[in-house]
Amino acid sequence: MNISVNSTNQSVQQTLIVGVPEHLNQFETLSVNGVDIRENIGFLKQNHLIGSSLGKVYQTHFQLQDEHYRLISVGLGNLKQLDYTQLLQVFGKLFQFLKSEHILSASLLFESFISKKVSRKDVAEVLGQQSVRAIYQFDNYKSNKSALYSPTIFVHSDAENIADAITQGKVLGESINTARTYSNMPPNILTPGYYAELIDDHFKDSQVEVDIKDGEQLQDEGFGLIHAVGKGSAHSPRVITITYNGGPQNVAPIALVGKGITYDSGGYSIKPKVGMQTMKFDMCGSANVIGMIEAAARLQLPVNIVGVIAAAENMVNEAAMKPDDIFTALSGESVEVLNTDAEGRLVLGDAVFYANQFQPSVILDFATLTGAAVAALGEDKAAVFKNNTNAPINEILTTARKMDEFVFELPITSTEQQLIRQTDVADLVNHTNGHGKALFAATFISHFAGDTPHLHFDIAGPATTTKASYLGPKGPTGYMIPTIVEWLRQQ
Repeated sequence: MNISVNSTNQSVQQTLIVGVPEHLNQFETLSVNGVDIRENIGFLKQNHLIGSSLGKVYQTHFQLQDEHYRLISVGLGNLKQLDYTQLLQVFGKLFQFLKSEHILSASLLFESFISKKVSRKDVAEVLGQQSVRAIYQFDNYKSNKSALYSPTIFVHSDAENIADAITQGKVLGESINTARTYSNMPPNILTPGYYAELIDDHFKDSQVEVDIKDGEQLQDEGFGLIHAVGKGSAHSPRVITITYNGGPQNVAPIALVGKGITYDSGGYSIKPKVGMQTMKFDMCGSANVIGMIEAAARLQLPVNIVGVIAAAENMVNEAAMKPDDIFTALSGESVEVLNTDAEGRLVLGDAVFYANQFQPSVILDFATLTGAAVAALGEDKAAVFKNNTNAPINEILTTARKMDEFVFELPITSTEQQLIRQTDVADLVNHTNGHGKALFAATFISHFAGDTPHLHFDIAGPATTTKASYLGPKGPTGYMIPTIVEWLRQQ
């Protein structure tokens, strides 16, 4: 998608895009080639050729100064109520329509999309974001691929810094799509080793540094829980460390940790056949961390970030971990494994402890972890857990609300802290047979953060969607990337 910002005095294309509010007197001005077209828009709306229903796209033709124009309009509802979330819907539906009609060139009258509740900068960022996010497609393994849709949209506005804001929005959208593409890859191709190679290649010639520990190194260095999960596969595990230093050297980094189980069979606690069909998505948390760091680096945010991805396959062979096995974590503590399908908390335990060695100011981890979080909150909401009052949970929850992401806090209590130690033969145990399994898993992971502020995000529900929407097709969503990138911008 090529987007060029032109002044309102420059000539428009034969295809014209406008936003149409419920009340046309809410327009401050709307002109084409110096001619006010509010009366033309009013006539078309009055005759029901276009409308103002939120996100609904209409097309018709009109004449102006002996020139015929194709008019594409999108409803804005009441401009006094048009917020960030609704703008995502407006621009998502618009760009999806342009793609479906294969429109290759058009002029968009930016001022017709201005809201009373959202700054021009944010409107421009949403426009840029949705120009790539809403029309994402993944057909890498199809023999009959769709042609790349690459139109040129001329955005007409005299406001300052609109081009920069659109570019920043596109960076966010492209980072989300990066995460989607990794998540969509089939598990016979995206093994832990190949995943590490792709990440290394992705960040070559950038400010981001990548370090990879292979299976042998992990065993030698004491990553006992990651090794335990990965040793049942012919494809050994990896720990990938991704470092971006955009801030002062003396400022502690923010640690972003991602669960990267490239395929989860459940191990000997094997999943049912239906439950296995989407288990390539068990690495979405790690893919989303890649997207967050990509956006931070491309936006040149003045922050320091260390990303840690624990990549492994949870498979079954003669070497695979078994219920009743005991392994030693990187922390030196012993862990009894009662359920091999509770592997995410194992790899994250080592990964969070390792991330803490970088002395971060806060650790955030992202994982498709428990069905219990989905049962509690539904498929469209993420759960977040904090280990102490210094974790920046309120800032992130406020940012999530703005960015159209549903995130709700669940507790870590003394009950769960006792349960993770309820074993006769080891220091810790990875599973409970009681209720509150999402809380148990979060508590297990947070244990390895020590006193460092830690937030655990269980994105098992919203990491993927079964329905297409204004945000794009069904499949992986890049959940939490918009929220965390916006929060990083505020640091």
